[in-house]
Amino acid sequence: MLGSRASAGFGLLGYAGIIVLSILAGALAAEFFLQYRAAPRAPLPFYNKLYPYVMFRPNESYTYVTQETYEMSHHRSRAFVYTNEDGFRISSPDYKLPKEKPAGQLRIAVLGGSLVQPASTFETTLPGSLKVLLQRRYPGRDIEVINAGIQSSVSRQSIAQLVFTVVDYHPDIVILYDGGNDIGLPLTYESRPNFPYNFQTMEEAWDLYRRERRQPLWRVALDRSHLFRIVRSRIDPSERKLVPTADEPFAGTNALPADRIISDESLRVSHISAYFSNWRKLIELAASYHYKAVCILTPTPGLDPDFALTRMMSSFHLDRDTAVKWIQAFEILYDEAGRQIEVLRSSYPHVVFVNLTRALQPPQKYFWDLAHVYDEANTTLAELIYAKIQPVVDGSFQR
Repeated sequence: MLGSRASAGFGLLGYAGIIVLSILAGALAAEFFLQYRAAPRAPLPFYNKLYPYVMFRPNESYTYVTQETYEMSHHRSRAFVYTNEDGFRISSPDYKLPKEKPAGQLRIAVLGGSLVQPASTFETTLPGSLKVLLQRRYPGRDIEVINAGIQSSVSRQSIAQLVFTVVDYHPDIVILYDGGNDIGLPLTYESRPNFPYNFQTMEEAWDLYRRERRQPLWRVALDRSHLFRIVRSRIDPSERKLVPTADEPFAGTNALPADRIISDESLRVSHISAYFSNWRKLIELAASYHYKAVCILTPTPGLDPDFALTRMMSSFHLDRDTAVKWIQAFEILYDEAGRQIEVLRSSYPHVVFVNLTRALQPPQKYFWDLAHVYDEANTTLAELIYAKIQPVVDGSFQR
């Protein structure tokens, strides 16, 4: 009798154990399947190093020479990248860029993002092309053009770069050459004005870091589980997060839909005003640091449907209708930027403002993607910029 009861008890425990193990095995199999089938996260490019105040900047005293060639040039050139101790792009590893400006030297600093910092060589960057042009126009003059660009930066970061690093080099002229990253923020993972484009990613990483140090190991494992995330999002819709993947729009919880930009005039005005608040800071700081301010809105190919439509669909994983709406949204944003530049021009008549939005046409000739120009196009841009700043350059020589 006792044996039969023990057998029955063991049988119940055995069956329960089999059920539990089956559930665990099924959950484990589902986890591996979901992990295998999960769309890979789209890469968030990061070429710089974390740094105080500006959030990130290029590596200091850095040498990077490629064997492969890149489409930055029509001729697919190799890249030769060298930086000084402050991360400024220079022409060679032994090039001297002292902070103390030599007597009689005209020193220009160019701030901005990836339209300033990269190219195949320093000489083919925009600052390098401007230096070559100025040396040709002013033979015998000592001219230095500093490449203070930071890839992926927005204009607020450029102002921080100016205050904490660039002014130590005592520039006579400071050119802020930007706009693409600031105006393009609503399409990216971070759309809050004056926030770095990938700041939301870092917020999420910091929150995860803090949470993992408060939670037990079993909870950390659950949070990293694909299966648990799916179940949790079904139970609590607030847990659903828009993260960029290779198969979904490049958007996040702070992203804005194109329809809202098109329909909401106050949003467009405030977004562009927040961007141009940095131009105002550049101008107002000029009196303290004794430089002449030049503000330039960079050219964009994103308003040309023939060039931009298929590239936008591919780069941001958009369907055709959504890409068309984004082109329309950017058209409206850039028109608003043009309007506000004219307001700035009347407020600061002594400052040079340049709107290059549609300066490079057709875009197929000058751009190799939705933002970046071929090396050769920087020569054209340098000529366009010099035509606008020549009085400022001449005046600086006469001081």
